[in-house]
Amino acid sequence: MQNYLLIMCEILLVIVMPLLVLYLKGNWPLRKVIPPLVVIPILWFFTYAPIHELSHAAGTYLVGGKVIEYRLIPRFWLGEFGGAWAIPSGFTQSWQQLTSSAFPYILDIVCLVVAIFVFRRGFSRNLFFTGLAFMLLCLRPACDFVFEPIGFLSGIRGDFYVIQQIVGSFATWSFILISIGLAVYSISSTLSHLVSFSNTRLSKISLKQNTISFKQGELK
Repeated sequence: MQNYLLIMCEILLVIVMPLLVLYLKGNWPLRKVIPPLVVIPILWFFTYAPIHELSHAAGTYLVGGKVIEYRLIPRFWLGEFGGAWAIPSGFTQSWQQLTSSAFPYILDIVCLVVAIFVFRRGFSRNLFFTGLAFMLLCLRPACDFVFEPIGFLSGIRGDFYVIQQIVGSFATWSFILISIGLAVYSISSTLSHLVSFSNTRLSKISLKQNTISFKQGELK
């Protein structure tokens, strides 16, 4: 029960709250905000584990290994909110295992850096696609640097446990802390740009509507 409670708190902190900031601070009409606020967290649930595990698989095949067993989506219909994996095999060197274990986090860092530049000048005018891109490029990677370190601290022998066995505790925690800092910066920077972009756009629309109304009044 405590694990489920912790997972729910993590999801609220990393997924729901940033989306609320994006849509509510952007002064979008409420009727347009509710659908993406409901749908995007659901899409996150169905994309987070598959992307993470497929990244492990990509890293495994990249270094000459193979995946002998995998599950891409937790069996949520049985009440499971965890339980996805990709089990690698065929490694003869520690660097191969390191690449396989670290590959999802390398992809996360690339996504976070790309987001900083992509969202700098705003994005799509479509509310849903803006939120979806924000989730995929910022929030989804941030989840890895929240969920996995907490699991690591609680004694779960997951990815960071394997990475620590190869590169040591100092290098592992340095990587985790730097990545968390990058995630926080990427999310906050993206939110700042997108909220500013949406407010500027809405102001222009309002000004345009007022100008049209004024001209119509003059014609009358």
